Amino acid sequence: MPGFLRSAGAVVAGLVVGALVVAGVEAVSATVYPITPVDLPSRKAVEAHMARVPLGALLFVLAAWAGGSFPGSWLATRLGPGRHAAHGAIVGAILLAAGVANMLLLPHPAWFWAAALVVFSLCTYLGTKARSTPAPTT
Repeated sequence: MPGFLRSAGAVVAGLVVGALVVAGVEAVSATVYPITPVDLPSRKAVEAHMARVPLGALLFVLAAWAGGSFPGSWLATRLGPGRHAAHGAIVGAILLAAGVANMLLLPHPAWFWAAALVVFSLCTYLGTKARSTPAPTT
C-alpha cells in the first residue's frame, strides 16, 4: 500500500477509535449524570445550565477526552508507515480541535480549559510513545 494511503488510513482509524471511546465514556456519563433539557438558542440559558453541571460530569468529559486521545493516537502511530509519531499527533490535534470547539460552544470554567489542554496534549504524547514494539527498519 502506498505510504500516503497507509498514513491516511492510520489517521482515520485513530480518529474512529478515539471518537468511539469518547462517545462510549460520554454515554456512561449520561447515565450517571442525566442530561437535562436546555434552551439551546438562548446563550444565557446555556451559560446558566453549564454553571450547574456537576463536577463529576465535567470529570467524565475529561476522562472521555483522555480515553479517546490515548488509544486514537496510539493506533494511528502503530498503523502509520514507520510507526511515526506524526500520525498520532495528527489524531490528537484533530481531537483537541474538536474539544476546543466544544468548549467555545459551551462555556466551561477556566480550570476545565487548562485541564483539557493538558489532558489532550499529555494523552496524545503518551499514545504516540506507547509503541509495543520498535518501528521496523527498512
